[in-house]
Amino acid sequence: MQKGIVVPPQMCVQGCHNCSNECEQKELSVLSPEAAIAELLLAIGGQSVDSEIIPLAGALDRVTAEPMFATFNIPEATCAMHDGIAVDWENCSRKWERGERALAADEFIHCPMGSVIPSGFDTLLHAEQCRISKDNTAVLLALPIQYQSVQPQGSSVAEGEKISEAGEKLTPSHLAMLQYAGITQIPVKPRPRISIVAIGNELCSPGSRPQPGENIDCDSIFIQAMARQCGAEAFVAPIVPDSEAEIEAAVERELKQCDILVVIGGVGRGEQNYGDFTVKALRKLGTVLCHGAGISPGGKNLVLACAEGKPVLGIPGPPHAAIIMTERFLPPLIEHYLGCPCYEPQEIEVTLEADLRPRGSSIWIPRLYVFKGDSGYTARVVDRLGDTVDNFVRAMASTTVYGDPEQYKKGRKVKARLLYGEKTLECKVRKMLEQNED
Repeated sequence: MQKGIVVPPQMCVQGCHNCSNECEQKELSVLSPEAAIAELLLAIGGQSVDSEIIPLAGALDRVTAEPMFATFNIPEATCAMHDGIAVDWENCSRKWERGERALAADEFIHCPMGSVIPSGFDTLLHAEQCRISKDNTAVLLALPIQYQSVQPQGSSVAEGEKISEAGEKLTPSHLAMLQYAGITQIPVKPRPRISIVAIGNELCSPGSRPQPGENIDCDSIFIQAMARQCGAEAFVAPIVPDSEAEIEAAVERELKQCDILVVIGGVGRGEQNYGDFTVKALRKLGTVLCHGAGISPGGKNLVLACAEGKPVLGIPGPPHAAIIMTERFLPPLIEHYLGCPCYEPQEIEVTLEADLRPRGSSIWIPRLYVFKGDSGYTARVVDRLGDTVDNFVRAMASTTVYGDPEQYKKGRKVKARLLYGEKTLECKVRKMLEQNED
C-alpha cells in the first residue's frame, strides 16, 4: 500500500491567527467543547416535548414521559410461598407455651404454593415443623416464626407504588415490572427528528464509484446510525452542492421538518476561494453561536448555531473529523430533548505504550488500540489516523489529550473511552494478532 506524504507546515512568522495549519503552538481564544454545548443549550432553552402513547411491548429504550404507578397490589391477597399448612401463629404460640402440640382440624388448613391464605391464618408451617395425623389433626414439632413463608398482600408491589420516573430509559426489567403491575400502554417522549444534510461538489451518492476528485458521502450514515443509537430518528437529505442559494434553501427546508439539524461540510473559512457557504447561510437564517472549538480533529471549523429555535450542528466534511465531532456534540443535543443520558460509553484505565503529545491549547482525541495483559490494559495510537480502516474500525477506544505533556508520557495511566464492550475488544485484539502473525 502506498503511503501518503505529510508535508509539515511552515513555521509561523507572525502572531498566531486562525490559519489552516495543524500547529502544535497554536493558541486561539476558542470555547471548550463543554462551554460551546452549554451556550447552544442555553440559546434553545428548555424543550417542551409532547408525549405519545405506545404499546408497552414496543417501548424498549424509549424514554418515559411521566411517572408510572402500579394499578393493583401484587399479590392481590396474602398467599402461600410454598406448599404447607396455614395456622394462626398466636394460637400456636399459646399452645406451645402450655406444652400442647396438637392442632385440631379447624386450627389449620392445607395451602398449596400460591394459594390465598384464608382470613384467620397468618403463618405457613414447613413440613419439618409439623406432622399430619390420619384423623386430620396435626402435631406441632416446632414453633414457627410468625408470618413465615407467607407473602402479604401488596408486599411485592403495592397499588399506587411508583415503578418508573419520568425521563427514564426503559430497560427489559422496566417492561417486565410495568406489565406485572397491569400496564400495557405507556406514555413516552417522541424521538427527536434529526435531519442530516451533506454539502459538497465533490460528494457522490452511495452505490456509485467516485471519479478522480470525488468522494462517497459516508459521514451521513455514521451520523444517522449514531443518532438512532441514541434514541432519535434520523433522515438523510439529498446531497447539496457548494452553492450559496442551494445550501440556504436546503437548510430552510430541513428546519421545517426536524428538531435538530446536522450540516456536513462547507463550514470552513474559505468562503470565496473554496465555496464554504454553510456558515453564511446559517447566519442569514439564525444565529451562529460558535465557529470553532478547542478540540481536534475537526473542532477548528465546528459550527453551533440556533435557527427557528432549533439547534444546528455544523461539522467538517473529512470523515475522521466528522466522527469525533459527532460523538462529542450530537449526543448532548439528543439528551437535551429526551431528558436522560443516551450515550454512555464505558471508560477504562490504560497504560500508554508510547508518548502522546498534546496539541497546543486544543483537546486532541486520538483513537487507540487497546490490549489486555496480566497487569491491566495498555494502549497506543492506531497505526494510521485519518480516514482509514484502522481509525474507523480497528480502533478500540479513544482518549483525551490536553494540558501537561508529562501526564501523557509512556507508562503513564490515562482514561480511555471504549468503542466496543470488553468482550468484543478481546475478540478484536485476538483477530488482529492472528492477522499480524500471518
